Amino acid sequence: SLYADEAAKWKEALGEDEYELTLDTGKVLKSRPDDITNDPSVAAKADAIILAVPSFAHGQYFEAFEPYVKKDTVVACMPARSGGDILLASKFKEKADDVIFVGFETLPWA
Repeated sequence: SLYADEAAKWKEALGEDEYELTLDTGKVLKSRPDDITNDPSVAAKADAIILAVPSFAHGQYFEAFEPYVKKDTVVACMPARSGGDILLASKFKEKADDVIFVGFETLPWA
């Protein structure tokens, strides 16, 4: 998050725990993000960036981490309304051809 202390609050809430997903097969997947931060420069190390923020905020995030995103990074937005790919292309310019945009139409919990 780019907002003041929001990232710190999420990081503190997660602590040392992992996220856990139980599949319909009964298999349990566990994972945790490498980092939760408001520093866009960490995008330089990311293979995937997941934006789980309202779609009206996507543009400011694209602008913030565009200078740092490396080739073949997956940029996933949840939710993404129509035109998310166009917005990314307008903010990333030529670099848009080097990233992979994934747009989820709605939040799975909404």
